[in-house]
Amino acid sequence: MNKQDYVFVYTRQQAIDDGVFIDVSETAKEAGIRYPVAITSNLYNTWIKPTKRQIARGQSEQGRLWDVFTMFRFAAKNAKDSFMEFSVRFGRKRVKIWAVVEAQSPDDPSPAINIMLPEDY
Repeated sequence: MNKQDYVFVYTRQQAIDDGVFIDVSETAKEAGIRYPVAITSNLYNTWIKPTKRQIARGQSEQGRLWDVFTMFRFAAKNAKDSFMEFSVRFGRKRVKIWAVVEAQSPDDPSPAINIMLPEDY
């Protein structure tokens, strides 16, 4: 498909600017992921951002994000294409998570990773 065939393009950066995606690239770099990474705000607000009770139990945003990155890295090593499905355990709940590696935008083909809950796709 050529650029002139698009009716509308909503870029990854626009999704970050709008708050649909949250850029977590700096933390991802610390976890050994070399491409830019964004997670959906739904994933963040539902599973990454700890409640006061979870904080009192020693949970942290950073730790929960690292759990996602760790499981993503295992999935990426075995991936056969740009889509990955993996799960992360948050307390007693095992949560299914999807990751997609795709171009940053139609004008920037460099890879970026978007991590989300299945309902966010």
